[in-house]
Amino acid sequence: HRPLDSQWISYDMTATKFEELMAKTQMHEREEFKSLKALNIFYQAGFSKQNNPVFYYIARRFKVNEMNCDLLIYHVLLTLKPFQAKPFELIIDFTHTCTDNRFKTDYLSKWFICMPDCFYYNLQACYIYNCNSWVREYTKYHDRILSTIKGTRKLIFLDHISRLNDFIEFDQQKLPGHTLSLEEDLRVFNNALKLSHKDTKVAIKVGPQAIQVTSSEKTKVLGHSVLLNDVYYASEIEEVCLVDDNQFTLTIANETGPLSFIHNDCDNIVQSIIHIRTRWELAQPDSIQIHNKIRPKDVPGTLLNIALLNLGSLDPSLRSAAYNLLCALTQTFDLRIEGQLLESSGLCIPSNNTIFIKTISEKLALKEAHLTLEFLEECIEGFRNSTIELKHLCLEYMTKWLPNLTRFCKQNDDNKRMKVSMILDKLITLTIEEDDMYPSIQAKIWSNIGQVSDLLDIVLDCFIKRSVLGGLGSVQAEILADTAVALASSNALLFSRKVIGRLCRLIEKTCLSPTPTLEQHLIWDDIAILLRYLLMLSFNNSLDVASHLPFLFHIVTLLVSTGPLTLRASTHGLVINILHALCTCSHPQFSDETQRVLRLSLAEFSLPKFYALFGLSKVKSASVIAFRTGIIRQQQHSSHLLSSDKQQNERSIMMTNMYSPTIEQSERMSLTSLETITDTLLELMEACMNDIPDCEWLAQWQELAKRFAFQFNPALQPRAIIVYGCISKTTSDGEIKVLLRILVKALESFSDIDLIDAIIMCLTRLLPLLSPESKIHKFMFWISISILQLHQTQLYASGLALLEQNLHTLDHMLSLFENTSTHQQQTLEKIMMDAREPLEWQFKQLDASMGLSFKSNFNFALVGHLIKGFRHPVQSTVVRTTRVLSTLLSIVAKSESHDKFKVTSTSIPYLAALVSVV
Repeated sequence: HRPLDSQWISYDMTATKFEELMAKTQMHEREEFKSLKALNIFYQAGFSKQNNPVFYYIARRFKVNEMNCDLLIYHVLLTLKPFQAKPFELIIDFTHTCTDNRFKTDYLSKWFICMPDCFYYNLQACYIYNCNSWVREYTKYHDRILSTIKGTRKLIFLDHISRLNDFIEFDQQKLPGHTLSLEEDLRVFNNALKLSHKDTKVAIKVGPQAIQVTSSEKTKVLGHSVLLNDVYYASEIEEVCLVDDNQFTLTIANETGPLSFIHNDCDNIVQSIIHIRTRWELAQPDSIQIHNKIRPKDVPGTLLNIALLNLGSLDPSLRSAAYNLLCALTQTFDLRIEGQLLESSGLCIPSNNTIFIKTISEKLALKEAHLTLEFLEECIEGFRNSTIELKHLCLEYMTKWLPNLTRFCKQNDDNKRMKVSMILDKLITLTIEEDDMYPSIQAKIWSNIGQVSDLLDIVLDCFIKRSVLGGLGSVQAEILADTAVALASSNALLFSRKVIGRLCRLIEKTCLSPTPTLEQHLIWDDIAILLRYLLMLSFNNSLDVASHLPFLFHIVTLLVSTGPLTLRASTHGLVINILHALCTCSHPQFSDETQRVLRLSLAEFSLPKFYALFGLSKVKSASVIAFRTGIIRQQQHSSHLLSSDKQQNERSIMMTNMYSPTIEQSERMSLTSLETITDTLLELMEACMNDIPDCEWLAQWQELAKRFAFQFNPALQPRAIIVYGCISKTTSDGEIKVLLRILVKALESFSDIDLIDAIIMCLTRLLPLLSPESKIHKFMFWISISILQLHQTQLYASGLALLEQNLHTLDHMLSLFENTSTHQQQTLEKIMMDAREPLEWQFKQLDASMGLSFKSNFNFALVGHLIKGFRHPVQSTVVRTTRVLSTLLSIVAKSESHDKFKVTSTSIPYLAALVSVV
């Protein structure tokens, strides 16, 4: 637009003159002015904490090539006029501002000329939000014009929207909803590097509608240190390309070139960006063309799908037109169809020509594989807009193209790999959204993709990332877990190995950044979702149990009784299905005795006792709880009485109830429960191993348990130590010493009672496996006594069990207390006091703190510690106390060669303690 008057060229124009000129021409009455005013580029709303009126300028709403800047200035003057004589405050929203929203240089000068002096005087503060890279460059370029406001304290740059609360009450803030929504549901990837002539540290934020690239280091804008925030909407994303594991590029519409970034988690970032772009495309109305432009290379694939799809139309003339289009395509693009097509008028094509369409598609898929990406992409778009009959036809003819995707995964062309990921993501969206076509999509799409082994890794990547985006318990996570069964149907061994391997790696990854409980870890959702995948695959032996039993038992023992109720039921269901698969598998074949053990265990795991061990004590049917989400989903999709919004709300409520950890996760699993489960699983494994020559199952399981037992991880280390103790068949002094070092560290902090308890329970299991010549046996007596002195009810029980095992080992295995020519005078007191001599100074301190001196009277001091066991709240510990006292009485009598109940100076403490329970 041209200026209203040549007076603008000089700087003689004042605010008063400008207003007079605009009023004289009755600009405020014109439709153009009213339209601009309605855009809410500049408006007044609310008051600050200083009770000043607040004005808003939304920079992105002004379009330099579409609007008259003179009218905008006039609109601002009129809006300010009622308030300009008193203090006011201004908020400038620079969200997504770019060159389209700029003021040309001459108009930028005019703003300063025509604003009255009282404007600058009464302006108390100017808050600038979402300053971006373009604004920085714009202010640099116009540094001379903007020099008067450079460095002024009235300019306040807001790094985050929450900072506005310091100046304006929340209920008085009136920024546009579109601006505020950018801060919702963000996935933030910190410590990224944006590559350019000067590399910049940034945080990448991926939200439902846009990507934000926020600088981590401040830069100068108008004399102030500012964090820049560049916003790119999903609609602007043209391409995202994974260069390698640590680098990706992002192509944005109207940007001069691709943006390059480095980050450790590029794969996740790229998939998140693809997801929001795909979701934006799917959200567009059918009437809007999603593809902004068709590239020349897209034409054959696009037109081919149009021809094949319309060959199935009910309209005869449309079928004929589609056939002729197909003929024209083969000639124009030299498609190799071997003269099977001939364009002609008046051709009568029956509506039931599916076999013909499939045959043509199959030949083209084989001979024109380079069209695959464009063809499949167009198939998906056409599918969404087709009738139910044509959707079935589309599935029939697109299936043969799916194996071709492997040729684009093997190449070094990352653009094509990303294209494959985008196609798979769209297929996932179809699976989730097309309820009526769900069984057909499973059978035609995913079952066929499962046959292509080279595709499984990238498919599994897409499945897991999409499931995690939805979250544990979400409809899409459950649908994809269900779909995994179709993927595994053609290649159970390979697919199950990949799923199990990923889950094991994820669990091991928690050791890199440990948390007190597994549920608190950042990758907990990933772990829980993969566990749901395992449950779905475990039926009908899709997990190939015989090949993966050690890994499955390892996963079960680490995850049993974790997470919400549905997940605990899933772990229980996984075990049941594993046993069922062992009972029904044809290879390996088990003996009748092994089959009997398996069937008994199958029944046993469904008893209330085992329900309680799995954290399901209040559950009537674990299988019902495990699939409760599936029931609810079915009910939701079968109900047509609820509006879509209401369905969504109810779905959210249901998912919260099922997967909320606050109600269901009341306590951690007891270590004794884990012992029972591990012993049962070990019994099953050993029974099966008897029928398999040279079976390495147990050795593999031991290696897995040992790896976790000897590395710090509060959530899993106690479990792994328990499992290691239960399944070990041999041990060494070195392994015992490693456990003792872990015990010492745990006792120093005394923050994890479960870890201390687990080590003691493990030592109790390992002692009988230790070489009789080991010196550790004698020291273990004092370790167990020290545990009894800790005043911890939980630890007292395990310490007493360790003492009992130690006495049994010393007495029966080593025969140290026999009064023979070899073992003269080998009394319990002498053996143990000699063993503790190197640490006498430390033990003296311990005796003094307890008020019981082993040096003064060994037997009375020992009984003094044991007699506390009679007051223990657990009955089994009370019984064990009696048993230990009786064992000690026998040892004393044996070493002195007299009757067990003869009263002597050494036996009287034990007899006195036992009198109360006789």
